[in-house]
Amino acid sequence: MYSQRITDENLQRLESHLNFPLVRVDLGRCLDIIEHLKRLWKDDETGLRRPLTTEEKKFILNEQLVSQLDFRYWTERYCFIQRDGAVGGGVGRMEMWESQIILLNAIAACEERDTDALRNDATADGALIVDHKDRQIGHTMLSRALCMHRLTTHPHTRGMAASVDEDKVLELYDRDKLIWSSLPWYLKPQLGFDVKGEHLYWDRVNSRLLYQQGKQQSGLGQGRQFDVSHITEVASLPYPAMLEHDFFPALPQSPYTLCILESTAQGRRNYWHDLTERVRKHRTARWVYCFVPYYAERRKYRRTPPVGWTPSDLTMMHAKKVYETSREFVGQDMLLSKETLYWYETTRAEYQDSGKLNLFLTNYAATPEESFQHTNLSAFSTEVIERLRLGTREGTPYEVRTTV
Repeated sequence: MYSQRITDENLQRLESHLNFPLVRVDLGRCLDIIEHLKRLWKDDETGLRRPLTTEEKKFILNEQLVSQLDFRYWTERYCFIQRDGAVGGGVGRMEMWESQIILLNAIAACEERDTDALRNDATADGALIVDHKDRQIGHTMLSRALCMHRLTTHPHTRGMAASVDEDKVLELYDRDKLIWSSLPWYLKPQLGFDVKGEHLYWDRVNSRLLYQQGKQQSGLGQGRQFDVSHITEVASLPYPAMLEHDFFPALPQSPYTLCILESTAQGRRNYWHDLTERVRKHRTARWVYCFVPYYAERRKYRRTPPVGWTPSDLTMMHAKKVYETSREFVGQDMLLSKETLYWYETTRAEYQDSGKLNLFLTNYAATPEESFQHTNLSAFSTEVIERLRLGTREGTPYEVRTTV
């Protein structure tokens, strides 16, 4: 579903079982057929204008099966979203960003681990991700697409979406309704129950999605189980203890469980800081840590520098820190472009001039440590602490031998 290897294996197994060839239809040809089938559906949505041909029926069956088993295939062809202004805005099909692929790869790794575990008669934990991220890198959108894919293509799926308050929950709801309403008729389950910002239920697949607000003091997911779930702005939850008390027990120990806890940092010595560090250091069972910095998406956070501009020493220290640490977070050694360096230097200066450098470093951190900034006054300024942090490097272990 998320791992290419596991998806290919499942498609081959299903193809053999059904004796029906399953293919990933080329994107351009697929979009042409989608438009053709759309014109066959009556405007009042009461049915088809004419009976389907044999080839049309085969295409629909192929799309239903391949879309169910291949998330990327479904996303590129059927998932409509409000696109980011950096890529033109408007409503359109979802195109994966580099920053989103990092999160998807973390989920795929969990799927491969669980599949291999089941083959060896071991237990599977599911994909439970603590997603510690920088600002505006597409992870909320990806998480909604992941949930809606499961809810609309897999029957009897139980889902939950939660955020801090009503406004943010309604934002999740609106994104979900756009994805569902844009599906073609042959992939679109009938919506049987719809309470805005509270509950969605689909008749044909018997799947349901519950929306909850983090400001409630208890009962987040209490007394239920969720196959897919997503909570945003975790660091801002007023009562975060309810996660481990009420919500975590609602996540089945199953290879089909998917949960994403998503947030930027909001200060130090709080629940999100403690949770992410515990998961990062492998001190929390089942959960997997994912940190994605701002520079992971190279189409954003760019500004054309004037002719003759050269980066400051501090900007070059930041670039060096990125190069030294990026392999751990994005899988490769990253050399920041001149446009990104100029954006970083000028935007940082704006925050610093307004006395809010700590907010800039929180939102656009190169490392997890940098994202956790003090929100209170300190004996040392944010600038001093940042310069010291940029000048540090990983220690080199060595062995001391003594002779007697």
